[in-house]
This record gives sequence, C-alpha cells and structure tokens, in this order.
Amino acid sequence: MRLCVLPVSGLALLALSFNVAANGKYDDYGFVGGSATVGESVFSNDGAKGGVEPNIFYNGEYGFIDGSLLNYSVLPWVGISGQWRFAEVSNDFDDIPNGIHDRDGNGELGLTIGTVGARLTYLHDVTNEHNGYEVKLHLGRAFDTPFEPFTLSPYVEVDYRDAKLSNHLYSVSTNESRASGLDAFDSGSTWVYKSGLIGIYDISDEFIGLTKLELEHHDNDSPLVRQDLGWQFSIGAAYTF
Repeated sequence: MRLCVLPVSGLALLALSFNVAANGKYDDYGFVGGSATVGESVFSNDGAKGGVEPNIFYNGEYGFIDGSLLNYSVLPWVGISGQWRFAEVSNDFDDIPNGIHDRDGNGELGLTIGTVGARLTYLHDVTNEHNGYEVKLHLGRAFDTPFEPFTLSPYVEVDYRDAKLSNHLYSVSTNESRASGLDAFDSGSTWVYKSGLIGIYDISDEFIGLTKLELEHHDNDSPLVRQDLGWQFSIGAAYTF
C-alpha cells in the first residue's frame, strides 16, 4: 500500500465537491478525516493500486477549502485562490516507465468566480516550475435521499491546461525517449474531464462516513497517458466542525 497526499483529483486532486443544499445544511460546515483508496491512474497500466488519502473540506462566509484548493472571498462570488499541485507523473504515486523523470509539483495562485459547488477557477504557477496555468470549471451539488442520514453529491469538472503546464506533464524529451523506449513527444494545451459521486453518511453530530467514486480522462496523445480512463474508489470517515 502506498501513501499519497493527494491523487485527485485526480487527480490529483482530493475533490470533495458538493454545493450548499437548499436547507443550508452545508453553510459554515467543514470536516477533516481520511480514507482508504483503490484505483488506477491514467499514467499507469500496472493495475489497481491501494493507498490512503486525507479528506478536507470547509465552506464558510469568507471562503472555502476543497481538498488542496483554498479560496478566500474578497467580494461576493469572487475570491483569491491558491493550491499546491501535487505531482501527477511520479513514481511516488504511479509506476511510470523507467527513464521518465518525475514531474515535480508546484504552488499556484489565482482567482475563483462562484461558490464551492459552482465555480470557475484560474490558477497560475508561482514557483517557476513550468510557469503555466490551468482553468477549471467545476459543478457539484448535494442531494438529500429518502434514507435521511445519507446524502449524495455528483460533480463534473472540465480543466483546460495551457501548453506550458501540459508540456511539463505530458511531453517526452529525446533523452527520456532514448532511456524509456517511448516515442519523443511535445505536448500542446490539454483538456481534462473529471466526474464523480460522493456519498456522505451522518454517523453522529460530530462524525460522518464518506465514500467516493472518481473518474477522469486526459485528452492528450502523450505516450505517458497509458489509460483512457483513470478511476479511484475510496471509503473513510471524518470529524465535522
């Protein structure tokens, strides 16, 4: 079993992505916990791998935290956002081909328009790792179910990655090609499509159970993209506050 700080989303990104329900259940609401995971990255073709990941979420008057994304509201519907992009192509998280260098993570700052459940976010590298940017459209909503303690939250996300970020993640240099046997590749801009379903079960006033299924597709012809569809399933628990 391998320990990963964030996949996802995928990933990645942890993306616990639900909107505020009509009854205001998720106003001024947060949780922190952890989950056991199993899944397969688009960058690996060695079968499903197990691991663990944190679950972090908060939605309040002055912003939100959704996995690694932090947003501080400076105006209604407008906030300053930041996140650390964890390595997606790395032997720390996936079994990438021999001869391919790890793509290091980087810090990003930008702007979010919208809410935690319906938002458009622009993030730019501020650590001089690749000097690229990404634009994310994210839509998610929590729905009550006939089984009262249980809430379901589907979400979809479309990410645009510019040529600099995509080149950092997907390109294969001549030296890497020679060492790995993969074809050399220069990447242009890329689209990434994500979707998922999150289940939240109210165990008590202070604890919840969490289950999540995540899917993602990278629209890129890089030889580093070994699978058309990456997936991850997780189950865990969290303390609410």
